[in-house]
Amino acid sequence: MNLDIESKNLIKKLIYEAEEALKVLKQYAKRGIKDLSDIYALRYSIIQIVESIALIASRIAETRGTVIEGYTEAMKFLARTGIIRTETGEKLVKLARLRNLIVHRYWVINDERILKEARENGIKAIEEAIENVRKLVEG
Repeated sequence: MNLDIESKNLIKKLIYEAEEALKVLKQYAKRGIKDLSDIYALRYSIIQIVESIALIASRIAETRGTVIEGYTEAMKFLARTGIIRTETGEKLVKLARLRNLIVHRYWVINDERILKEARENGIKAIEEAIENVRKLVEG
């Protein structure tokens, strides 16, 4: 892939942001939620991760002359282009939808559901996506 230096630098910054938020997500996935500040930290980590990965996908798409609209479409783009596996893309789409629920408060947020999604789908999919994007940028 032909990424210019500005795109590579932006993507590296976004990878760092996603990894920092992933540390928080892992912490709460391991120990659970104890108080209100834990709830907000957990929610924000999901938002930060999804938005970082979506911005990465958008920048990559831009270099290919493609425009991405929306978080779920960004995750599908990464899978469609082979940057991540289809299965991983499906898990990231679920996380993107979860992000939308958190941000737009379509209904009362179930924080145990957020933890469950993180434990069952999210963490491994996020790690894989970050690693594959890192290889793309560095390779």
